[in-house]
Amino acid sequence: MYFSDALVSTGISVLFYITLRFFFTKFITKEPFDVFTSRGFVATGLLAVIMFSINYFWVDSGVEKKAVEQTVVSGQSFTAPEMVAVQKPLQLDLQFEKQADVEVVKTQVDTDVAQYIFSSHGACLESMDLLWQKGSVHVPVVEAANPSCMIGLSGVTPFDYELVAQHDHDTLDAYVIEYKSRFDGGIIHKTFVVYKKTYQIDVKVAVASAHRKEATEQIRLFVASPLMTEELKGVVNKPGAGATSLYDVVLSKPQAFTDFWFEPKIFGFTTKFLTSICFAASEHAVGRTYFKKLSDTQQQFILESQVVPAGTEISWSLYVGPKTSEALYAVAPDLTHLMQYGWLTPIAKPVLRLMTYLHQETGSYGLAIIIIALLIKLLLLPFTLKSERSMKQQAEFEKKRAHLQQKFKHDKAALDQATAELINKYGFPMLSGCLPMLLNIPVFLALNKVLSSAIQLHGAPFLWLPDLSVADPYYILSMMVFVAMVLSPAASSDPRQWMSRIGFALFLGAVTAYLASGLALFIMMNTVLGVAQTYAVRNIRWLAA
Repeated sequence: MYFSDALVSTGISVLFYITLRFFFTKFITKEPFDVFTSRGFVATGLLAVIMFSINYFWVDSGVEKKAVEQTVVSGQSFTAPEMVAVQKPLQLDLQFEKQADVEVVKTQVDTDVAQYIFSSHGACLESMDLLWQKGSVHVPVVEAANPSCMIGLSGVTPFDYELVAQHDHDTLDAYVIEYKSRFDGGIIHKTFVVYKKTYQIDVKVAVASAHRKEATEQIRLFVASPLMTEELKGVVNKPGAGATSLYDVVLSKPQAFTDFWFEPKIFGFTTKFLTSICFAASEHAVGRTYFKKLSDTQQQFILESQVVPAGTEISWSLYVGPKTSEALYAVAPDLTHLMQYGWLTPIAKPVLRLMTYLHQETGSYGLAIIIIALLIKLLLLPFTLKSERSMKQQAEFEKKRAHLQQKFKHDKAALDQATAELINKYGFPMLSGCLPMLLNIPVFLALNKVLSSAIQLHGAPFLWLPDLSVADPYYILSMMVFVAMVLSPAASSDPRQWMSRIGFALFLGAVTAYLASGLALFIMMNTVLGVAQTYAVRNIRWLAA
């Protein structure tokens, strides 16, 4: 604390002491006010010295100590430049060395799950396609317009690399591609390790200085966002929470591209169907991370290493692939936290596991969805039966109440008493009749979340549907929903209810036409099964009883 600030604080403390002593002697002890006596001057002066010492020395040193000992935890974000330890602008640009007329060498790697093409220009991942639906569908993830895994150095960065070797790594069940480039600063070695059965890619880099052994270097890795950019967000572990708790970064806000994150454990992009993320790194490989915007559809995240001695090898482990629990867990269990459904998680995750299991057993996601709709109807059948009985009781209740209103229309007291006795006998049956509808809401919302964001449905055909992840091109599902709702048994012969049902059927049919076929298929099956169930409950005596 500055001298003037300490003096002001001391003066305020002394004035407070004098005021307090005045009221104490005036109203409590009833003794003369003694601050202006010699004894009072000594006590006041001693108090002033003590308060000044506390304000100037102890408080000041405490503030400084707190500032010095301030800790920064993994995943904490700052606006650059802010922290003294990392007070420098974001390094967003790549300054390539003058390119020589060197022929580009492209290397194709085919694994069990994806097809990769690496280029010697930039020693980068030029393109990547997922081999989806048993290889029958290629889902592009990375393209040449925004290649991934470029390297940036502190100064000029080499662009032309030499393909040194490519070979199998039997221990890791992976394929290894090694590059090397000589430039004015020395030699850079870059290695890709592509895992054959999962979506993991390791990138290893070491820069050997050509000038002196004690030279240092700072390396940046530029990773591209997935091509399927629907619902594109950044993702990072919560500060101090390790890799087990994640939060989203909204990339539509300008601040997302001015902030950086300190040594995150998990960092990258996530979309509705895909994710591109760094989930592990060697020591010193991640000092801070940040996002770079290229266009509305093309973005990158940058992993900036700490300053390391020349020759030090650093590495990053990336997951670039689909957002499925099985694929994420196979690479790193913590990555399954990317599968976020909010408060619907307790319902959504079991439904997703059930759909995956049924697909394995039936070989069709369409059949799996139909079976799920049937199982849900069976699960809610006891509540539906109770609802039907409640609706019958409600009809009887309304009939008897109308009779009472007619009978006691001139005697309000008698009407109130008779109505109370009727309610005491029947209760409010309309409340229990709403229970199945209320139970259906969270189940439907969870299924909507799962089926609309499940990449498993991408490219999956069923009957006339070419792809369960897109809308029905022939509108057959929406027409079936409309017809099923129109044919459903009416609860009343009132023409107004009939017209409202027609209107709701038109509305739901129109909405279904724009939904993914997988979700529309569930709605259609749920509606058809609901109609069949209502007919059965109302016409089979042992069900209606």
